[in-house]
Amino acid sequence: MSSEELDHLRSENAELRRRIEMTRAEIDELRAEALQRRSEVRQLVADLPTVVSRRAVVREMLREGANHPDKPGVIGRGLRKIGRGPRKALRLITRGR
Repeated sequence: MSSEELDHLRSENAELRRRIEMTRAEIDELRAEALQRRSEVRQLVADLPTVVSRRAVVREMLREGANHPDKPGVIGRGLRKIGRGPRKALRLITRGR
């Protein structure tokens, strides 16, 4: 190998090492950000209530529905939603699933 080729390879090697160091720094920064987000998510999860009973959910839905300005619309949507269950059950039985 000539000295020109060696110089070219050395400069290319130096450039690749510089890029690797930049990439490592970026990876470290991303890891730190990910750890920070992870701790924030864990804190949010810790702040959530652990268990909500169905009764509490239904009670809250009724309370919100009673205070809603469009009561007929809420009642209509609720009845349609209740009607979807039996229709889906019938559809599943007739299709053989």
